Amino acid sequence: MEPVQRGTNRAAVECTDVDILGHPGFLTDEEAAIAAANGVYLELSSRRGHSLANGHVAQRALAAGALLLINSDAHQPEDLLTQELAWAVARGAGLSDNAARAALDDNPLRLMERLRRRWPEPRTGSPQMGQPVPAPD
Repeated sequence: MEPVQRGTNRAAVECTDVDILGHPGFLTDEEAAIAAANGVYLELSSRRGHSLANGHVAQRALAAGALLLINSDAHQPEDLLTQELAWAVARGAGLSDNAARAALDDNPLRLMERLRRRWPEPRTGSPQMGQPVPAPD
């Protein structure tokens, strides 16, 4: 497991511009509570190494009422998640069926809606959400 530098999680969950804290490692109860209060989603990762703390992150998040997302943290196409593997990550982290469904279905939709409200119109030169990104010249 890659260590998370001291203070990184705290800085992220306190920042109002942060939506997701990726692979937080050994998240503290206090950091999970701040994430919950600020609406920062906490990642459960399928990435080798980072996934070792998923059970810890899930326990802290659920106890604090923080929101969870399942993510591949893909570095290569073969790292992308299938639906089956995403469920395995959720269940392996100790999530109940309801909590897994929230992390896999409900929470990503909530996050997308938050982003749509934040940026209702595409910025100049930016693709609209859901539209293909043009290839660079």
